Amino acid sequence: MEGSALLKLLKLQEADMRLRDMETRLATLPKELDNIIAKRDKTAASTAAAVAAYKAIKARIKQEEELIAELEAANEKMLQQSVLVKKNNEYQAMLNAIEMNKKKIGEAEERILIATDELEQSRQAGMKLKQLNDAEIRNLKIEFDELCSFSKTVKEEIAKAKAARPALLTDIPAPLLSAYEALRNGKDRSIPLVTADNEVCGHCRLKITPQTATAIKRGEIAYCDNCQHLLYDPEALM
Repeated sequence: MEGSALLKLLKLQEADMRLRDMETRLATLPKELDNIIAKRDKTAASTAAAVAAYKAIKARIKQEEELIAELEAANEKMLQQSVLVKKNNEYQAMLNAIEMNKKKIGEAEERILIATDELEQSRQAGMKLKQLNDAEIRNLKIEFDELCSFSKTVKEEIAKAKAARPALLTDIPAPLLSAYEALRNGKDRSIPLVTADNEVCGHCRLKITPQTATAIKRGEIAYCDNCQHLLYDPEALM
């Protein structure tokens, strides 16, 4: 009976540890999915920033063009009014204003040339960045979808494992099962049933008593004298 209980307990423990691993893995998935979403948003934001930078340069050029148009219109108006000016000092002041506007126009045109070069550089850099980011977002979507599918599969496997667990509890002596469950659900979530190699507990790594060593060599399940974990000798199963 002891050997049969040991085999059943080992089978139960194998199923429980697999279930625990699946539940642990499932618990990490939400954070992984959040990280993918964060990467996607960061990547999309860098593309948007590049587009915004390009638009900002275009807006600067437009402002300079509007300034040139205003200055040229002002000069045209002053030229038309100059024929009506009688006083020399007023006429000279008007000419000075026209020259000042021409200077401002020249400065604005220089700024447009510089900004035009910046615009082309921004366009090329933006296109390259967009291609890289679009590829990255596609890859992130694939990764996200795969994780979602994996999450669904893990949930299904967990449900199956939980449904199959009651059948694994049959014919295990109640005191033994109670001790096993207490260890399995303990704070350290350690493996309840461990081997004893060279008369050393596989959990606490302390030496067991000769009486305990003799018991497990007979194929019995014993308690560690130090940590109370369940002990067995794998050679007794051969």
